[in-house]
Amino acid sequence: MSAGMQSLRELYRIGTGPSSSHTMAPREAARLFRQRTSGAHSYTVELYGSLAATGRGHLTDKAILDELSPVPATILWKPDTIHAFHSNGMKFTARDAHGTAIDEWLVFSVGGGALSWEGDVREIPHVYDL
Repeated sequence: MSAGMQSLRELYRIGTGPSSSHTMAPREAARLFRQRTSGAHSYTVELYGSLAATGRGHLTDKAILDELSPVPATILWKPDTIHAFHSNGMKFTARDAHGTAIDEWLVFSVGGGALSWEGDVREIPHVYDL
């Protein structure tokens, strides 16, 4: 399969919530970050742009908190912060027992439950490209 092609599993994702961009991708981002920071004492997740503006109604916070559980997590809503890379941004921060940041990850929900980040080499499909 070429770098620009997507598998059927990437194109057709099944998940919970009214919006795959607001539940599936944030849940997957939380799962991936939890895996890479398994020793974290707590998490902070900042939601930006559209994720922050409509995330409560779309259960974005629930999807993230469920995935990070049982480690305590705080969600910060920042609807006025929009990154140039994409409007659906999330920044995950893992903290140690003293509250010091031990890892951060800025990631974006780019549609259909897919994730991307600055420097990601995969092609990001846009609705108008389909």
